[in-house]
Amino acid sequence: MFWTMFIYNILVCLALLWLVSKNPRYMMQDYPPEIIADIPARTDAEKQAAMRYGLPFLFTLAGFPLLVGLVFKYLGPVSFIELWLRIFVMMFSFNLVDLVILDWMIFCWLTPSFMVLSGTEGHPGYKNYRFHFIGFLKGMLFVFFGSLIVSGLVEGIFILVSLFR
Repeated sequence: MFWTMFIYNILVCLALLWLVSKNPRYMMQDYPPEIIADIPARTDAEKQAAMRYGLPFLFTLAGFPLLVGLVFKYLGPVSFIELWLRIFVMMFSFNLVDLVILDWMIFCWLTPSFMVLSGTEGHPGYKNYRFHFIGFLKGMLFVFFGSLIVSGLVEGIFILVSLFR
């Protein structure tokens, strides 16, 4: 399970960092409000590009746990609760990595130039650790419900497959 979580976290972090490096405005909805208050809203072209470039991140974020859940279920009898707990722990691990490494260490502490929105250089909002902790707590809702949905999809796929055997 450790290696599965490690690979998941590396893949999701790389996908997210790649997205932000393309254009930090693609992720400006996740920036502290005091930063985005100082810049114009995203254009329609930026919104479309954010969706296009965001797909690898979203597919990795949700698709990898689905794939892992299918493998766990295929390898042996796994109850729904055990399946959900494994997927929950995996998704929780990314939420924690996102908070500590991506948000606090990289975004708040290091603040690399590729994450800085144009016109907000040196803004004190980049050091808003509390904002990211609140985002972590909100992310826990995604982790809880997302892991339930993914586990339900895995169970549903296995029920469908068993009907056609």
